[in-house]
Amino acid sequence: MSIEKILIVDDEMIVRNFLAETLRRKNIEVITAENGKKALSLIKETPFDMVITDMKMPDLTGIEVLKKCKELSPNTIVVVITAFGSIENAVEAMRLGAFSYLIKPFSPDTIEAIIEKAKEHLSLVQENQYLRQQVSTGDNPLQFKIIGESPAMKQIMHDVMRVSQSNASVFINGESGTGKEVIAQAIHSFSPRASHPFIKVNCAAIPETLIESEFFGHEKGAFTGANFKRLGRFELAHKGTLLLDEITEIPLAVQAKLLRAIQEQEFERVGGSKPIKVDVRLISTSNRDIKEAIAHKILREDLYYRLNVVPIYLPPLRDRRDDILPLSHYFLEKMCVDNHKSPKTFSAEAIKKLYAYPWPGNVRELANIIERAVVMTAHSEITPEHLYLENGDALPLTKSSQAQTPSDTSSSTFPVGMTLQELEKRLIIETLQAQSNNRTKTAEVLGISVRTLRNKLNEYNMKNGK
Repeated sequence: MSIEKILIVDDEMIVRNFLAETLRRKNIEVITAENGKKALSLIKETPFDMVITDMKMPDLTGIEVLKKCKELSPNTIVVVITAFGSIENAVEAMRLGAFSYLIKPFSPDTIEAIIEKAKEHLSLVQENQYLRQQVSTGDNPLQFKIIGESPAMKQIMHDVMRVSQSNASVFINGESGTGKEVIAQAIHSFSPRASHPFIKVNCAAIPETLIESEFFGHEKGAFTGANFKRLGRFELAHKGTLLLDEITEIPLAVQAKLLRAIQEQEFERVGGSKPIKVDVRLISTSNRDIKEAIAHKILREDLYYRLNVVPIYLPPLRDRRDDILPLSHYFLEKMCVDNHKSPKTFSAEAIKKLYAYPWPGNVRELANIIERAVVMTAHSEITPEHLYLENGDALPLTKSSQAQTPSDTSSSTFPVGMTLQELEKRLIIETLQAQSNNRTKTAEVLGISVRTLRNKLNEYNMKNGK
């Protein structure tokens, strides 16, 4: 966040002029007041990012100005200056909310250093407010790790690692619930921007009348209800990453302004006229067919090409069935911890049911179903009756789905209490025997790579001492 407007309060003209000149060289708007009463009148009428006030003045002291300023404008930073420093005064000023306490005389460098620290402080305050709002609404993109054993997910993770080191815009396309936000978070977390904010705009959830303000912020009085200056998501994401979630839901009129902001890395707040420069890395997502969205004038083609520098397609869970079991293990452990339940396991029949289901809601549906099972059963084992599938139809047993569903390869039954590791080993060995020890066919039936199969068999041999 930038410091754009500062009020200087001092009864000495030479001090006011010195401070005003120093700050104006930093392109900061400066207003001066020769006493505390005038300062409070200005604070009531005008929003200031910072107030610099002298301690000793004829009418109101700096402490009184500080107190009243914090009542009228709690987010305004106040710096107290004095020629008569004392520990008691400094402690009192800091206790009442002063950002800093300076002893006269001081150099321009000292003032400039205070301004930079104040910028960092305001940015942290705004970011923390945003993150607290995310947590309170349950809107947290960090809730799940990236889990995947399928070739598709391994390739995506390879692409994530490569693109994360660049500043290129990324466009993630895929069905709802496939984990697009998690991939976006991974790109940010592995990037040089990881220590800076990761800010999300849920474009589908913001009313059309407010979306421009959400992007770019607004000035006090910009519209009815704008009672204070508010930073937009672009400004909050400065030096970090901005996720435009479901970009195709943005109205076309706002898309034009968004395109300009992306091209110039510059914008004005709603109701403002001062250009604000930002350094933001953009990641966009959509669950729509992009060609259709462009053809039906839902998404501007020029905006799409600006955002789609590096495309990533996230396939649905039904097309990466190698990921069902590791995801299920992960969610089972996580949901037990989150809901204060003792550890649980899946029965063999439950695993078959998970593999056979088409997962129209993708990874999000899988997580919800496992959490429901964890919460609703007191047993230590999750069985098929604990897995409530709203669309209960299994995948059709075509040749393709048979190759992707390891549970369909054997008529064997698995005893209750068998560990998941033992179940996996038995499933692989029995499938291998059923395919006359042909590893290529076995890997195809199990929906895994030949390399993964070979590694698993070597692991079993090592444990058996072979």
